[in-house]
Amino acid sequence: MAYCTLAVALAAAPALAIARDKEVWECTANTTAPEPVNLLLRFRNGSKVAQVFATKANGARLIISGDLSLEDDPGNFPVVTGHMLCDAHEDQFVNEVVLIGRLSKESKVTETQKSASRSLAVNRYIGRDEHTDWFRLRGYGYSKDKLINAPKGSLVSAHGCLEQRKNRDGNPYLEVKCRNVRVHNKAKGGLSNPAAGTSAAGYDQEDFEQPSNNDMPFNWND
Repeated sequence: MAYCTLAVALAAAPALAIARDKEVWECTANTTAPEPVNLLLRFRNGSKVAQVFATKANGARLIISGDLSLEDDPGNFPVVTGHMLCDAHEDQFVNEVVLIGRLSKESKVTETQKSASRSLAVNRYIGRDEHTDWFRLRGYGYSKDKLINAPKGSLVSAHGCLEQRKNRDGNPYLEVKCRNVRVHNKAKGGLSNPAAGTSAAGYDQEDFEQPSNNDMPFNWND
């Protein structure tokens, strides 16, 4: 699962288009931040929320909630398939992302040791076809330790904010800066679980250890 609530400014007026063989209203937009994330917004035509979205003009500021995916869009933008929207003003800032998936490979720690990054595989379905989106997580403090110590394949939930960065070649990529990372199921090993042998999840020791207030620094340079 990948879900987000974002404050955005429309970069164009919504227009009708076809996506996944469905008619949608869509347009490009940017998150309202000093370093904005470029997005493609979509609402399925025929819904009440799509009717409202269709009336918005270029430059309109909105708060939108919906599913987040990394589709093969011609603009290579992440796609938000919206479920809710409301008008926003220029002083509002909302950037909240919730991801549930499985960790891949090992974490990568920065030279300064301030943060660690790791890939998260999030599955979604289009009809009966399964697709996997690969999100890059970055953690600080307690969240950094989670990303480093969780075994490959661990099922985790991550809560944070979406940021667009550039690699050494100048190509954009997305990161989710984690406020909280919770390990719900480890691929192997781990501490004792009082709910072992049942279908319950979230009872490992780490699930009860909340992050500190300093988990998310004000400076994202590292």
